[in-house]
Amino acid sequence: METLQKQKKKRVLKGKGKILVMDDEESILRITGKLLRILNYEAEFARDGEEAIERYRGAKTNGKPFDAVIMDLTVPDGMGGKEAIQRLLEIDPQASGIVSSGYSNDPIMAEYRKYGFKGVVAKPFTMEDLSEALVRVLGDE
Repeated sequence: METLQKQKKKRVLKGKGKILVMDDEESILRITGKLLRILNYEAEFARDGEEAIERYRGAKTNGKPFDAVIMDLTVPDGMGGKEAIQRLLEIDPQASGIVSSGYSNDPIMAEYRKYGFKGVVAKPFTMEDLSEALVRVLGDE
């Protein structure tokens, strides 16, 4: 049993950096924020693509840019991740976007790089899923 716990812990890779999380669901923001803090990241939040773009632009202008942005693919009555990543890449061609969705059969989830994202994490995700996606994306830079 102890070996299984050690193996599980090895998959949770802590990192460092400032992460912007964009999602329209309060519970997702709260839980993702907790997971990010456990993984040693700073977290800030936006409820839709417009807010994410403004926060990203502001952080970059203030010299404290985000290291990555985790974006919900679809936001009812708001800008979702597909449009928001394109706008972020216009501001910063090096932006590290991670698409997140519960719709795993969406073509963007399968071909995320084609749409400008550097990573993907399907909902519901675990701390291990989140840590692996962040390490992969932040290690690419």
